[in-house]
Amino acid sequence: MKCFLSFLLLVAFASAQYGPQCPPNEVFLECGTACEPGCELPRPDICTLQCIVNVCQCAPGFVRGPDGCVLPEQCYGY
Repeated sequence: MKCFLSFLLLVAFASAQYGPQCPPNEVFLECGTACEPGCELPRPDICTLQCIVNVCQCAPGFVRGPDGCVLPEQCYGY
């Protein structure tokens, strides 16, 4: 039983230490934007102040493409 409890504590610590895993070029945000920059609209003019809770969004310098977060210069034909 002690071994099982030790394992649970280790898993809880590791989860708290490293947080959720996001795809490449994305970061985990406790309060993300509702207007994430994308290939179609790299700089939204108007955006709500809505908080999207516990979400992976593009890291700074990247925009949302059809297959994940890419550099703006990788947005061909969007």
